[in-house]
Amino acid sequence: MKIGIDARFLGPEGTGLGRYIERLLHHLQDLEQEHEVVVFLRPENESLFTVRNPLFSKAIADARWYTVKEQLLMPRLIAQNKIDLMHFGHFNVTPLSGRRFVVTIHDLIKSDHADRSASTRSALVYKTKHMAYELLVRYAAMNACRVLVPTKFVRQKVIDAFDMDPDNVIVTYEGVDASQLTREVSEEERQRVLEKYGIDRPFLLYVGNSYPYKNLDLILDALPQLPSEYVFVNPCARSTFYDRLSQNVKERGLENRVVLPGYVPDEDLAVLYASATLYVFPSLSEGFGIPALEAMASGLPVAAASASCLPEVLGDAAAFFDPHDPKAFADTVNQLLSSEEQRAALRVKGVERLKRYSWRKMAEQTRSVYTDCLT
Repeated sequence: MKIGIDARFLGPEGTGLGRYIERLLHHLQDLEQEHEVVVFLRPENESLFTVRNPLFSKAIADARWYTVKEQLLMPRLIAQNKIDLMHFGHFNVTPLSGRRFVVTIHDLIKSDHADRSASTRSALVYKTKHMAYELLVRYAAMNACRVLVPTKFVRQKVIDAFDMDPDNVIVTYEGVDASQLTREVSEEERQRVLEKYGIDRPFLLYVGNSYPYKNLDLILDALPQLPSEYVFVNPCARSTFYDRLSQNVKERGLENRVVLPGYVPDEDLAVLYASATLYVFPSLSEGFGIPALEAMASGLPVAAASASCLPEVLGDAAAFFDPHDPKAFADTVNQLLSSEEQRAALRVKGVERLKRYSWRKMAEQTRSVYTDCLT
């Protein structure tokens, strides 16, 4: 039997989806000994995947995600490659394929936060695209052989949203790549990286984009209530939302309290994780929350919103706050900043918490789902 995997998100442009696909493929190549696997890639990311299992092969799918072209091209490629089971790593399945498929639904954030503040499109284009999303994610959930989700929180949301059979919605917890994050950072390297990004004071760190649901305004609201020697650092790729955040910082007169370095490569990001005092995660909605686990892997204590999947994923290894209350955020952060003992306790709990999550286990569970669907 032949399995197809849509890997067009592979690479940094695909952000968290790209990492999910990369780790899945990495471990599946170690595990698969029975089925042929065809990996569908764009010309731009084809070189990022190296075949090292003779059962694996590549196929070029020259179509960007969320386009009409993908809906027309992918079914043809799936048929040409005689795929028996297709795995779509995101909701953008192709109904015209007519093949059995597995889909990973990472979250329902687009449904939960359906307003134009999270879009750069015109009202008409946004409404049209959102309607297409709602139709496609519903089709994906209700027609998949199995739906994979990263947490119990997302599982319940999918079951409730689409009146799903619970047996068809499978939790496959994701993982964290700790090797790069746990390496020793020399004082010379630390100083070089901090100087490179203009960080000259102790800092709170958040890694990720600045979509409205990420709730970064909460941090800006609370900064005046935090010790003045601390700054907030948010490395993320430049975008319309990055520009909006930067403008918001200027309008509030917080330029001396906020550092927005733009995109930071992984080797420098590891140094920022190792150098921060505290990781803050105010997001209103997440599917899994990998950055918080990366912080824990770096030995960084975490303060997180008591929202969505974060209590499930982080458990007792984080200090939680109400994400709608700037004072609650400030109180939690101030308590941690004033207590090295509490921060040390969170570091220890973080290391233990990480043992629950493994990319290899995720791949093993995914492969088991493939087997069930091919039986």
